[in-house]
Amino acid sequence: MAELLLGQHCGVPDCRQLDFLPFVCDGCSGVFCLQHRSRDAHGCSEVNIRNNSVKPDQHRSYLCSYKDCQAKELLPVLCPYCEKHFCLRHRHQSDHECEKLDTPKPRMAATQQLVKDIIDSKKNEDIKSKKRKGARNSETAAKVALMKLKMHACGDKSLPQ
Repeated sequence: MAELLLGQHCGVPDCRQLDFLPFVCDGCSGVFCLQHRSRDAHGCSEVNIRNNSVKPDQHRSYLCSYKDCQAKELLPVLCPYCEKHFCLRHRHQSDHECEKLDTPKPRMAATQQLVKDIIDSKKNEDIKSKKRKGARNSETAAKVALMKLKMHACGDKSLPQ
């Protein structure tokens, strides 16, 4: 039977177990089985060097640069425009009053003014036209009433449609 090229053997000379999910040591980069995965179990040479260099309670906190805010963040939250540190509440340009904040310019100001003028002139025309359209309005109202009457009308049930 052909031998498969899957998994790796444990790096401990006495073990050499074939493991399909081997562990790689952070210190010595060796490959080990479940039983020898800890540094103590396989006698890692990097244990003392690693333990001396890492201090677990060494945190750096970043104070918010916004005025009167004393919040601290564990990770740096830098504004890409003014390059200052901020807390999560003041991370956006508009929230911390960024010096380099671009205020959006109104688009198509001339067109908007023209549309407003047209609407105002139409309103003025409607006011003038309502004064002289008394006969037309009553005629239209009569037609609407007739259409509503026809919509709800029920004919003789004995006649076919």
